[in-house]
Amino acid sequence: MKKKIVLILSSAFLVFTFFAGILTDNGKAGATGSPGENNCTQCHDSFGANSGTGSVTITSNMTNWEYVPGQTYQVSVTVAQSNVSLFGLGFEALQSSGANAGTLTPGTGTQIKNALVGGNQRANIVHTLNGGASANTHTFSFTWTAPSTNVGAITFYAAGNAANNNGSDTGDRIYTASQVVNPSTVGIQEDELINAFLSAYPNPFNSTLNVQFSLKNNAKVQLNVMDLTGKVVASENMNKSGGIHNESIDASSLSNGLYIVSITLDGKVLSSQRVVKK
Repeated sequence: MKKKIVLILSSAFLVFTFFAGILTDNGKAGATGSPGENNCTQCHDSFGANSGTGSVTITSNMTNWEYVPGQTYQVSVTVAQSNVSLFGLGFEALQSSGANAGTLTPGTGTQIKNALVGGNQRANIVHTLNGGASANTHTFSFTWTAPSTNVGAITFYAAGNAANNNGSDTGDRIYTASQVVNPSTVGIQEDELINAFLSAYPNPFNSTLNVQFSLKNNAKVQLNVMDLTGKVVASENMNKSGGIHNESIDASSLSNGLYIVSITLDGKVLSSQRVVKK
């Protein structure tokens, strides 16, 4: 009799655990396909990303995909797939360094979750339980407030799940999209426009990376080379006067691959460029 009771209780616990897992199946952070991340196919692995007939699209009320520092914008991500009644979302706004860009505020059917990626605590807009329940398509809307200063180009990353609603990770279709958002020239001071990051060369490079930039006035300059997780792997700090400057960065210890070079003037990231070491 005692064994029977234990068996019944164990079975009940397993059933409860199974259904609890389904009922708490909210969105997951850190799965947008951005640098350093996988996308949702890591768990929903029946099909490869973007292999179906559906789609995910990013739209906004900002003009020409340009942001004005400190301004708040409406952002919408639409996930579509015929004959599907449940959709999921993961969304990030990142600087070239891999850190958050601006502030995300959730809307109906969405929430904020965080993921630690390459030393950066990334904020994600993700769906709530059944927050994307609708036929054939669902649009998740929320707001994004741009950084208070010009931080250079920003990239939006989105991953959408067109789920078959079978209570498991199987049979779902994953779609990904990204959108680059550049700083607007409206409201930017003249000094910021004249302080320009001109080029990093050669590209691809071998052991030495040359960087050329110009300054209107004296400035504290920081040149960073980062890997795709946002980790700084080489850096140079200097005080420079106005004019055109050419600097070299020793990159001989770096492994072959893709890197991001950024320039910071007086604490403000002005521009960045992707480079390849061969």
